[in-house]
Amino acid sequence: MKQKLFILFLFISSSITVLATDWYVSPSGNDASNGKSAETPLRTLQKAESLVQPGDVVLIANGVYVGTEKTSGSATLSITCSGRAGAWITWKAMPGNNPVIRPGGAWAAIQITGSYHILEGLTVIGNNDSIVLLKALEDAKKKPADPFYNANGIVFEGRKRAATEKPHHLVVRKCNVSKCAGGGIVGLEMDYLTIEDCKVFENSWFMRYGGSGITTLNNWAFDDAPGYHIIIQRNYVWNNKTLVPWETIGKLSDGNGILLDVTDLKRNGATNPNADAVVKTNSNQTKDTANTPAKTAENKPSRPEWKARALIANNLSAYNGGSGIHVFRTKHVDIINNTTYWNGSIVGYQELFPNASEDVVIQNNIIVPRPGGKVTSDSRNTNIRWDYNLYPAEQKVFKGAHDIVADPLFIDIQADPTRGDFRLAKGSPGLNTGGGNVAQPADINGKKRPNGKARDIGAFEQ
Repeated sequence: MKQKLFILFLFISSSITVLATDWYVSPSGNDASNGKSAETPLRTLQKAESLVQPGDVVLIANGVYVGTEKTSGSATLSITCSGRAGAWITWKAMPGNNPVIRPGGAWAAIQITGSYHILEGLTVIGNNDSIVLLKALEDAKKKPADPFYNANGIVFEGRKRAATEKPHHLVVRKCNVSKCAGGGIVGLEMDYLTIEDCKVFENSWFMRYGGSGITTLNNWAFDDAPGYHIIIQRNYVWNNKTLVPWETIGKLSDGNGILLDVTDLKRNGATNPNADAVVKTNSNQTKDTANTPAKTAENKPSRPEWKARALIANNLSAYNGGSGIHVFRTKHVDIINNTTYWNGSIVGYQELFPNASEDVVIQNNIIVPRPGGKVTSDSRNTNIRWDYNLYPAEQKVFKGAHDIVADPLFIDIQADPTRGDFRLAKGSPGLNTGGGNVAQPADINGKKRPNGKARDIGAFEQ
């Protein structure tokens, strides 16, 4: 009997694999087509979303895809369906293609409220080039907000989902997200999110909600399984900043390269990341980083405690208006082998900045503050483990036994980090001097670590 059941299981499993479908989308296509070949593509991404099933792949051809809907929560591509474990839904560029997805008049280019999705090889470009700062400042005083000045690039939105239906198991891989008036890549009330091998730049300039390049806010535990639930690795993140005050406090805030925001359960008033303004709120209100008001305790279930770990590793974060890497009211984070350079230019945050956080490992990072800037800061933190970090100016906030205070000697510093070369030159004190705790197998470009007698400090292994 057991053998028959096993054979039946294999049959069902193979049937599921056979039934998986590739869907094709092109601006020259037709939503009345079957969408199952490059010769008969669908025209819109939203039509593909209405057809996909677990295990399917959506292949997106060259062209520009633009949203026009301006209602709350609108997006050029709004993904409400879900895959399942072992049968994720993948959205990717066709081989050799570089499709561009723009928010247009919508609140986001891509918004996902479902689970088990992979976004791969997509380019998202926002409205920044068409926005005048004075107009954005004027809009920030109006109600309701205009999505044109606030649209996010890719947002995983769990705030309107029931407690048992929050998005989870999500991957953004090899995507470029730039020039979005709102946040670049944003995860709100979700779990199991990986952001890797992406370029995220020039976002958050004009939104009224205090956004950043890469943000997670209020992680909603899918389960308490050990290990990393949030992974942010091998990304180039630069020139994300805020030029419009966060409406809740009336001051400039955030604009970080990478921000993990609020996993604790304290609700006695939300403090902005620099702790220079306290928001008087009800017992369950938190900062809004997208486009809808924060919900109150009366209409929102209690958020479960998030007990998992987060990994921020092998990223280059430079020239952002806030911190290069910032964790605020967040627990259980490993910040390993990153390079941060000249951040905090708008709001004056420190380069690598844990604030009101707990159980944070900070190791093997190169941390170079802008002129007049500071390496780090300590405010209400608990159990910060700091060592093997390299920075050019002495600081006494955290001090590891193996820290190095010296110029890291980068090969070629450029405003666009992808055009420069932030690898370490010969003779750099960061070569072969890193620690092996929380060891990373590869660097920002996928090069194996270690490549010498010991690991290099920073995002690059020589």
